[in-house]
Amino acid sequence: MVDRETGSFEHQGERLYYESMGAGDPVVLSHGLGGNHASWWRVVPALAEHHRVITWDQRGFGNSTRASGHYGPEPAVGDLRALLDHLEIGQVQLVGQSMGGWVTLAFAVEHPERVAGLVLTDTLAGVSSDEIDAVVRRTAGSAMARRVSGGIGEHPALGEAFCRRRPDLAFLYQQLSSLGDKPDDAEVFRMLTEMRVPPERLARIDVPVLLVVGADDRLCSPEAMSLVADQLPGAELHVIADAGHSPYFERPEEWTAVVGPFLAANRLPR
Repeated sequence: MVDRETGSFEHQGERLYYESMGAGDPVVLSHGLGGNHASWWRVVPALAEHHRVITWDQRGFGNSTRASGHYGPEPAVGDLRALLDHLEIGQVQLVGQSMGGWVTLAFAVEHPERVAGLVLTDTLAGVSSDEIDAVVRRTAGSAMARRVSGGIGEHPALGEAFCRRRPDLAFLYQQLSSLGDKPDDAEVFRMLTEMRVPPERLARIDVPVLLVVGADDRLCSPEAMSLVADQLPGAELHVIADAGHSPYFERPEEWTAVVGPFLAANRLPR
């Protein structure tokens, strides 16, 4: 039986929820704007066969509070540090999906001694350039239009083909996404746009980096992710076919087949 722990801790006036499953080297999964700790349900059991997998809710998402009036990706970096301290974890591998990629990369830049490996999945993660910005402006419009329409089983974080193929899972994603005292999407998008990592700090990243993206992602397209990879020393990019912005949810077996071996290859020192 796989060990499972649920809990919460206090940090800066907020109560932050987490779950821990499995044993072994720790891995923390940080969710995107459309998600929370529960959104990872399709990949946690497989990863937990070999790792201690920790999921958590950022402020206002899932079971975490948003009472202080201070929320978004920037305070989430400090929350992630507080989570590791609460769990008495020194060094860790980090996985960041979409919005969670901003948190993950910023943490790695601020606390390099605590990070053994990075997985950035369908996220620009605060990496920017004129070329990246131009690609995003060109590709993201159709996905944002789907956010406005918001029909049953539709979500911009999922590929259109997946929503047609698995309307039941697409509807479940919508339901999971609705949980919590979430901040306004437009406000968070503004925060993400303003939170950028200087290129000179990116150049100092000295851990293995894996980038994963769905082939049909329009919010963070493969073209944009390739440009992000160019700015991260030694980064590896993998494109998952027939998936949109959330391949971990849409194609969990394929996603785990890429991410799992990467995590296993970066064993933490004993």
